[in-house]
Amino acid sequence: MRNPDQWSSLFWLLAGLGITLGSLKYGFGTLQAPGAGFITFFAGMLLSLLAVVFFFSSLKRDEKLHKGVEILWEGPEAHKVIFVLILLVAYTLILKHLGFLISTFGLLCLLFRVKATYHLMKVILMSLLITSGAYLLFQVWLKVQLPRGILEGII
Repeated sequence: MRNPDQWSSLFWLLAGLGITLGSLKYGFGTLQAPGAGFITFFAGMLLSLLAVVFFFSSLKRDEKLHKGVEILWEGPEAHKVIFVLILLVAYTLILKHLGFLISTFGLLCLLFRVKATYHLMKVILMSLLITSGAYLLFQVWLKVQLPRGILEGII
């Protein structure tokens, strides 16, 4: 096996099987009353399944086409990868201070602008819809406490 994808898929297969087997000791439960190992069992199974699919798909690929990680940094798009990484680090740093709504809206606007083909109004509308939808899902429906930041007294 010269193709690194085959080795990595075998690693993830073993990890998925380990997660699946490890979750059994926490109790599977039922669909009506899931146990502590319910989610991790299915996550491990899904990881194992995807690893098997990836392994067999890597067998079909020509090894000459496989260049490894260095292909990420080739060409004119490499600066976009670095920009996205910087944006994600900045997002984690400002999330608590500015709050979920402002931070997420700003992050999405900048991420959509990285694509650079969207009109500004479309970027703002998509960012607003996704941020609002995420807020409604997590804060309103699931009752997850999201950071309010500078909007503490308003929302």
